Amino acid sequence: MNTLILYLVIFGILFTVGVPVVLSLAAAAVVMLLTNNLDLIIFAQKFVVSMDNFGLTAMLFFILAGEIMNGGGMTRRIVAAVSKLVKGIPGGLAIITLVSCALFAAINGSAIATAIAIGAIMYPAMIKQGYSPAFAAATIAAGGIIGPIIPPSIPMIVYGSTTGDSVAALFSGGLLLGILMTMGEVVVAYLVAKKRGYGVNVPEIDFGNTKGIVWALVFPALIMVAITSGLMTPTETSAMAVIYAWVIGQFVYKEFRIQDLPQMMVRSMKSSGAVMAIVGAATAVAWVLTYVRVPQQVTELMVSTISSPTMFMVVTFVILFIVGMIMDLTPAILILTPIFVGPVAAFHVDPIFFGVFFCSTLTAGLITPPVGTLIYIGCSMSDRSLSDVVRELLPFILVVYAVLFVAAVAPEIITFIPKNVLHLYGG
Repeated sequence: MNTLILYLVIFGILFTVGVPVVLSLAAAAVVMLLTNNLDLIIFAQKFVVSMDNFGLTAMLFFILAGEIMNGGGMTRRIVAAVSKLVKGIPGGLAIITLVSCALFAAINGSAIATAIAIGAIMYPAMIKQGYSPAFAAATIAAGGIIGPIIPPSIPMIVYGSTTGDSVAALFSGGLLLGILMTMGEVVVAYLVAKKRGYGVNVPEIDFGNTKGIVWALVFPALIMVAITSGLMTPTETSAMAVIYAWVIGQFVYKEFRIQDLPQMMVRSMKSSGAVMAIVGAATAVAWVLTYVRVPQQVTELMVSTISSPTMFMVVTFVILFIVGMIMDLTPAILILTPIFVGPVAAFHVDPIFFGVFFCSTLTAGLITPPVGTLIYIGCSMSDRSLSDVVRELLPFILVVYAVLFVAAVAPEIITFIPKNVLHLYGG
């Protein structure tokens, strides 16, 4: 356990003073190797080998598919279609934002990409209708966390590549949970907007025509069917998603400009490359922790002090809540996964249920201070302070964690579709 404490101290200090996550992880890995008299070449080996993973390629393609959706007019049509369904409802634009985030999430799988893509359209519209900047930013941030929960999900790809669990089962396990979270956030937005008069007796905003919207609505279903039927792997499906988004944007909507493709590819490679670097450094950390038997020690400690699987999930919920507040999503997944694998097996917790719950709870950390990435995106978008945006986020945070807590004690919310409907694992 001394090695674990050493890691937490080193990473915590470096991260707190503003050292980039990947460098903080790398420094922690190097120090742990040296203190355990291990060859530093191990760091280089684990860093490189961890990225030699075909499954992780899906990150790049799903992010690129989202970029092409934006450039090809698909994202705007999704927003326009949803706007027609909630016309005249108090908080209509906030509801449009949240539902559009859910639909965009069903193609992209990234929280940040979801918030930025939908926010670029919806933030100016909400301000135009009199919504407060902080509430508009909070709504966009809250919608962003649905990105990694509704399939496809980049964090679940990372988790599945680490544990070997079925990515298709993880994807489908997040579907109902993501829908419930979206519904909870919609209720919050409606109640707040109704109380404040947002979206009442205001001019309607035209988001453009919805011609060809069926191609956008078919897209998420196509992705899910391809993955869950076994017709394609998640990586093959992500590549198909890029081609589909381009064909529709180029030849059906005729809004995609081929000269924009290089910049789209650059942005996608930067986003996925940053994640891959974190994967490499975190894998080296995880290897050292495993070498000195930290997962086994954690398992023994939990088994000796926790009396039941339900109590284990409650304790896990609290741990993930705290970690989500102070650590970014991807490194948290990569560092904690090997530590929790042993206890999950010891308490006979369904591994797919745990994987979805694990990734979703850490994703919720993106809107909890002080480190929540989506909070800062909202601050940047609205030019409001952290405290202003967090204050408006509190009702959303409460409903999100309420849904997660219910899922912790009612695993069928997560396991029903992959196990009983799609029969992707188990009996």
